[in-house]
Amino acid sequence: MAAEKTSSPLLVKVEQTKPNFTLNLESIISPQGTSERMELACRVTNITHLPLGGRIGVTWEHTALPGTGGDPQNAHAIGSLDDQGNLLPGSIYSDRLKSGVVSLTRTQPDTFKLQFIYTQEVDMGLYACSVSAWTVNNRGNFVKISEQQSSPLTVQWAIKRPSLNVMAKNIRVVSVGGATFEMSCIVSTENLGDVGYSVLIQSQESLKSSVRTIMTLSPDSVLQHGGATDPNRRDNLVLAKSGPAEFRFRLSGVQLSDRGYYWCDITAWTKQQPGQAWTKATSAESNKIRIDFQENGPSFSIAIQSDVSTVYPWETAKLECSLGVSGSSPKTDDLAYEVRWFFTRLRGGETTTQVASIDRFGVVRKETRNSSSDVSIERKDTNTYLLNIHGTQDTDSGEYHCVTTPWYLSASTGAWTEGAELTSSRIFLTVRFAVWESLQLPLLYGVSASIGVGLFSLVFGLVCAHCCCRNTAHTPRSRNKLMDLEMD
Repeated sequence: MAAEKTSSPLLVKVEQTKPNFTLNLESIISPQGTSERMELACRVTNITHLPLGGRIGVTWEHTALPGTGGDPQNAHAIGSLDDQGNLLPGSIYSDRLKSGVVSLTRTQPDTFKLQFIYTQEVDMGLYACSVSAWTVNNRGNFVKISEQQSSPLTVQWAIKRPSLNVMAKNIRVVSVGGATFEMSCIVSTENLGDVGYSVLIQSQESLKSSVRTIMTLSPDSVLQHGGATDPNRRDNLVLAKSGPAEFRFRLSGVQLSDRGYYWCDITAWTKQQPGQAWTKATSAESNKIRIDFQENGPSFSIAIQSDVSTVYPWETAKLECSLGVSGSSPKTDDLAYEVRWFFTRLRGGETTTQVASIDRFGVVRKETRNSSSDVSIERKDTNTYLLNIHGTQDTDSGEYHCVTTPWYLSASTGAWTEGAELTSSRIFLTVRFAVWESLQLPLLYGVSASIGVGLFSLVFGLVCAHCCCRNTAHTPRSRNKLMDLEMD
């Protein structure tokens, strides 16, 4: 057997050449203010020594500037695209990446982009991209073999604080109760993009009293009534958007309880993108408009009249009581009267007797009377009432007058209000006993009967004379007197 000898071991070291490349981070779209678009591009060039089948991924980082609300000491990962192209969001930017406000894309094999649809103040700062190279190991898995970070890129813009100004203008001035109050609130903004507005209509009785919310309108145009709104008066309240930046509030049927100061409290809201929740930007209150008026109820007048002042027995007498309204005249349905009729037997007498009455609900009451005549009350219209005396007698002669109590639905309080009692002047009604007129028929009947009897007697006499009395021949008397005597 030949001799065998083993040499000393020789160390052979195989070193893998790491891929090499150049990174260039640049701004494609630079924002000039908050809520504007931003786009950064990380370009990978001069790639060398990347193994066959190797891949590259990217990680984006952000370091906040001092005074912007972020942490200026530490860099925060925005997100990354691994070797498979999967998105791995950072903890701080996770919600914005999921909603699409922030996106990471690979537009070309060697270009990665970071996009902000809407920027915020905290987005100002230093941005950097880290590109990693990946290759397949002997087990078939991708492993990271190298990573290189770009130079930081500063993104900053002048901060313009959003401002909101609201001006209230009186459209309809209220001077009496029941009128309509309307005011307009016009919004002017600065450094605000596409926004939505929420409106609060608020009021207070005095500058030192508590504030009440009348109505609210959300940015999504949802209308709600405040707790200070009377449920029975909600139909009188209107709040609507009358223009791109104008809102109108209207209150119908103003009452005394509505007096005070009114204004708009408007808040501007923004959305990063459709479907997201509203974010408050800023708010402001308008100037205050005052509702101030005094209660001036309507004025009433009364008058009594009759077409005739003299009637005959068994005729119907009509006495009309008319009422007039002046000033702030209420509607027909908001007006009612209590009317009472009185009778005085002697002209100018002090003793009066109530004849009949009608209350404001239309219920008629007749008093007990000694006369055989009857009375009724007729309502011709809202302001006119008639007293009808049927079958008048001599005892109905005398003075009549009416007393009225008006009731009206106050536009200022919304309640029925009793007005002052009104008394009309007096008119005298005469029931005349017509002697000649009462004798005309008896005399006519008597004369007619006498003439009839006379004519009947004449005709009857003629008939009797014609039928009973006849003409006979004349016999001459004898000259012989002795014979005549003997004959006699």
